[in-house]
Amino acid sequence: MKIIDRMILKYFLPSFFLALSLIIFVLFINRVFELVNLIIGKGVPFFIVFKLFLYNLPFIIFLSIPMAVLVSTIMTFGRMSSDLEMIALKSAGINPYRFIFFLLFINSFLFILTFFISDHIVPNSNHKVREIFLKILNLKPSVSIEKGIYKKSYDRDLFFCFDDIKKDNTFFDLFIVKKDAFIKAKRGKIFYGNDPNKLSVYMEDGEIFEIVSEGKYKKSYFETFVFNIRISGEIVEGGFDVRGDREMNISALLKNIKDLQKDSEKKISKESFLRRRKNLYRYYVEIHKKFSISFGVLTFVLLGGIIGIRLKRSSLSIGFAISTILFVFYYVLLVTGEQISDSGYLNPAITIWFPNVLTFIICFYFILKDNGVFKR
Repeated sequence: MKIIDRMILKYFLPSFFLALSLIIFVLFINRVFELVNLIIGKGVPFFIVFKLFLYNLPFIIFLSIPMAVLVSTIMTFGRMSSDLEMIALKSAGINPYRFIFFLLFINSFLFILTFFISDHIVPNSNHKVREIFLKILNLKPSVSIEKGIYKKSYDRDLFFCFDDIKKDNTFFDLFIVKKDAFIKAKRGKIFYGNDPNKLSVYMEDGEIFEIVSEGKYKKSYFETFVFNIRISGEIVEGGFDVRGDREMNISALLKNIKDLQKDSEKKISKESFLRRRKNLYRYYVEIHKKFSISFGVLTFVLLGGIIGIRLKRSSLSIGFAISTILFVFYYVLLVTGEQISDSGYLNPAITIWFPNVLTFIICFYFILKDNGVFKR
């Protein structure tokens, strides 16, 4: 058995590091286009953008590890199946699932590593990313704007479009569409005030069309006019010292939960209660995500092993194709669950763990089926 265990490790480890490198590279390339646009299109200094990239790396690695495990597990057992080694093991009376559980034990170390990254490294890197991005916004407010495209404000109060934006934050031809008004300006400048969630727009030489009644409107001109547009939902108070939920480790999240629970003992209105529950669920979501995505390492060993045993041939491209489909499905379930819990509708313990629970149920069904439990 030890010889076969060593052989599985010999197959698994090179495949894992190769898959991890390729996945990080793919995710890195996806970020490169955004970063290049910041340098060339928005005029942000290279050194600032480079720091932004470095602080994004921990989160990229955190997401890459579970997927790399899935790819390498499929390749490992797929290779053994295509080389008829699985048939030889079954003929010798050896259950191939024994080696999946061996790999499960080995990957428990990766689970610990992934959890450490998610709880100790990613929160600090996310905080640095926000710190750098706020500095970029103060330096170049145009970073958050796409020219020539109508966008909706975060509070859904209006649509706005900048026909052209220069690197010095000046613009030409702005259009703002509200429910009962339309504003256009020939030129102006954008900047951030005290609230980094709102874009302040200084407009020159413009017109305002206001609906007075059905079929009637009032037209007025202005030489200068300042208008605020809400472009973010994150409430940033107290500068860089205050952290958002994605910038906290578990101990900080639990402290905030404890503070909210103390406040919940007071009598409050229904609206305040719902808002407090949303905040509470948001903190719980982050705690469960740290465990759930890390635990996905073990979930994907089971899933990858079951798929690999059934493959008649194996290659890196096959492993990547299958893994990408499964991981996208897994991630869609996770993100959907996160949104449901962030809205306060369902406990995060249900929504965040649902993808793992569903995968385990499917895996154990096939394990029991292959071991003859469901045979008559």
